[in-house]
Amino acid sequence: MKIVLDGSTITDREKLHSILKSEFNFPDYYGNNLDALWDCLTGDIKLPVTLEWKNFDISRNLLGDYADKTLNILLKTSELLKGKFDVEVF
Repeated sequence: MKIVLDGSTITDREKLHSILKSEFNFPDYYGNNLDALWDCLTGDIKLPVTLEWKNFDISRNLLGDYADKTLNILLKTSELLKGKFDVEVF
């Protein structure tokens, strides 16, 4: 599965989690926070995944360190699921 996030459309945390929930088809009980993101990424997704986060700098400008924290979770997931979850940032 290939997922493309466009940082120019991610205007706040709620939008980010809404997009992630939709793209990954997270369950209705997804908590829209970073802990819930980790839990779902490491247990509730179809693999393999390639995630591209385009315009990350725009996300960083709009979300501040929350964008970096989110990216960190994605990268940790990539480390845990080597070869099954790839992250590319543009």
